[in-house]
Amino acid sequence: MLRFSPDPGPRERHLQRRHANPLFGEAALRLDQADVDAAREADAIAQERFLADFRTLVQEAVELPPNADSDQVLAIKARLDESYTRVCALPGDHAAVREAIRRLIEVIMSAIRKSAAGDPLALQKLDEEAQARAFHMQLVEHPLVADLLLPDSPIEESELLPTLLSEETEALEAAVNLFEPEQLAALHAEGERLLADLEAAGHDLRRARENLARLMVADNR
Repeated sequence: MLRFSPDPGPRERHLQRRHANPLFGEAALRLDQADVDAAREADAIAQERFLADFRTLVQEAVELPPNADSDQVLAIKARLDESYTRVCALPGDHAAVREAIRRLIEVIMSAIRKSAAGDPLALQKLDEEAQARAFHMQLVEHPLVADLLLPDSPIEESELLPTLLSEETEALEAAVNLFEPEQLAALHAEGERLLADLEAAGHDLRRARENLARLMVADNR
């Protein structure tokens, strides 16, 4: 019996997905406690690194001069956007960090909007970007979505389909927003083959079947 953390980080969380899960193949059946402990340690190191990087980023954002050029401002904003995804994947409660990131982005975007005053097209694009950013932040509140979007995601391409088929409904419905219709169609076709083989071998895959149907519905939107 493997001992997992009650609030794991992305690497340990992915081992939980894989553990004793036939969708991931034979390798998933050979996981042991040493694998879990190593993943937990790697997550702890990643958390420490993130918090150090975030402190530096906040300092840079606070010290931005009023006349900073737009490229410098947008670079800070892009790093804040990435930080939001990273913190949503971390173990533990980081609500204060998420709120700090949102506030910093609001300050930056307020300054950008001020400089765009009198340009209706620019203001419209900023409104659209704000809506897209709000939707993105909503999506990455789901650990699955945050895990998928990490630059060093523990979910390898070959494990994408088993991961999606293993998830709870709400998380899956959030994750499908990351994919184009043709990607979902390809995943659905691959899933049909995978589930047919595993069901023929005697596995009960009712949740996976339900999730596969949701992929098809998302593809048809």
